[in-house]
Amino acid sequence: MAIDLNEYNSNLKPTWCPGCGNFLIHMSLKKALSELDITPSQTYIAFDIGCNGNGADKINTYAFKGLHGRAIPLAAGLHLANRKFTVIADLGDGACFHEGLDHLIHAIRSNYDITILIHNNQNFALTTGQATLTTDEEKPMYGLPDSKPERTLEPSEIILSPNPSFYARGYSGDMQQLTELIKAGIQNKGCSVIEIMQLCPTYNEECTPQWFMQRIHKVEDSANTLEEARKIGTITNENINTGIIYRNTELETYYELQENRKDSQSELVDEVNQYDIQKLFDQFK
Repeated sequence: MAIDLNEYNSNLKPTWCPGCGNFLIHMSLKKALSELDITPSQTYIAFDIGCNGNGADKINTYAFKGLHGRAIPLAAGLHLANRKFTVIADLGDGACFHEGLDHLIHAIRSNYDITILIHNNQNFALTTGQATLTTDEEKPMYGLPDSKPERTLEPSEIILSPNPSFYARGYSGDMQQLTELIKAGIQNKGCSVIEIMQLCPTYNEECTPQWFMQRIHKVEDSANTLEEARKIGTITNENINTGIIYRNTELETYYELQENRKDSQSELVDEVNQYDIQKLFDQFK
């Protein structure tokens, strides 16, 4: 029996712009936790700086705000300290693919057992519409009225390059599919990356619900090879594939690769009091 959705509500209301995709992403996350019977007190969410971070105090779980681009290492540390909790990193395309790009790559490579939600609205919306790595080339932005000069990079190429254990893409306007993708990511053993194509009616006016629906195609089965996944994951002007794009269940998690920890039945957070660290403190007197 699913946990009542109201258990995940805080007493604060989100202040996103009307029509922002964050409303449905936020609800999809709560529905996923509810349907998996993961209680609020069993959940850590590391939020980044950005519009997505506005949800940190709007959900009744353990929620933390990291520095810009640093939600992923915060989530990794939370997981390694206490594996009993479900740990989620929640950040935007700007934070993830700019300040946090190195953290994304190494989290996938290390295969920490966390779920990463990337809100891809193709701009830095909190700072009024600056271009990001995912913004279309030559597109005028509020911070670049003469258009973006740099080449656009393909998120799927970045995510697939370290061979992830799980990579999916959803759309903020399809809450049913997105909820299922988040559930699958949480249940996956290892680092799960879910890229979410997000509506931003304030600073990305061209990408309306109609624009997305004309281009989105749902894939039924994940790719068997990275080469096939790259073909499915590539976004074009005419096509955006959503669904589970790639899954590799043979990868060991970071914890399983640690010979001195993989068979441990205790958590690091419980072992802290076993060590006398006073001598360490004395060195700094």
